[in-house]
Amino acid sequence: MIVALRTAPALRYLRFVPPDLRARVDAALTAFLEGRRENVERIEPSAMPLVGEIRRLQDAGGKRIRPAFCYWGFRAAGGDDHDRIVRAATAIELLHTMTLVHDDLIDGAKERRGVPATAVWFAERAGELGARGDPNEFGRSMAVLVGDVAAVMADRMFLESGFSPEAIVRGLAVYHAIREQMAVGQYLDVRGAAGDPEVARRAATLRGGSYTVEGPLLIGAALAGDDPEVRETLRRYGRPLGLAFQLRDDLEDGEAPAGVSRATVNGLVADAKEALDPDVLTRESVEALLRLADLVAM
Repeated sequence: MIVALRTAPALRYLRFVPPDLRARVDAALTAFLEGRRENVERIEPSAMPLVGEIRRLQDAGGKRIRPAFCYWGFRAAGGDDHDRIVRAATAIELLHTMTLVHDDLIDGAKERRGVPATAVWFAERAGELGARGDPNEFGRSMAVLVGDVAAVMADRMFLESGFSPEAIVRGLAVYHAIREQMAVGQYLDVRGAAGDPEVARRAATLRGGSYTVEGPLLIGAALAGDDPEVRETLRRYGRPLGLAFQLRDDLEDGEAPAGVSRATVNGLVADAKEALDPDVLTRESVEALLRLADLVAM
């Protein structure tokens, strides 16, 4: 099961995504989920809550950070603004939904984004949905299924984004790599990595940074082309910034590894900003990525 880090309070990073890009991501997500809802209804009308739950979680909020980094990775590599990059980037938001649902299941969380967590929501409605047996067990089972469906939908949305087959293959190579990294990082976290600062830092990089910043950036760049210099520059920016993002959340949640401080986070942000090179990346993207980095600093 692939799961994600705990979500920090949503208001913290609302400025991450410009309103116009956020609106485009939300519109793409709404259109895609409506299409999948119609398909599920044709297959089995009683299964509509599977898609409805994904929509419920999306409507509850979310920062849309990962689509923003994917979008700017694409633009950094010379890609033009187009609806297809918005759709591909939005697929990563569906992948994120899967991680949140499964993470809440592992943690036994009661809420997500101010609304009941998936397992709780289905447990409370077990009777009206005609479920037999223990309502809590039904809720937990539904959380597994909803997470799985969100992952399938993420894959489908990415494949149907409108890019050429060659670009999709390049993007999928990164996409699948970060999914593996997420699972490995969460394994370390669930196993109890906090006792070893080095292992905890590695877990933070894998479970948070890899699919929050670096991974989405590299997916976007892969969709735009296959320039090794662009890829390496984005990696040198994305890796420390993703770790800073995760460590900031850990600090504010009181779960940071020993020795991590505000200075640690700010040092990583400075390293990320220093890596941006306007001779390699587009100038517009450098300006946007600098602003995003500044919002992670403490």
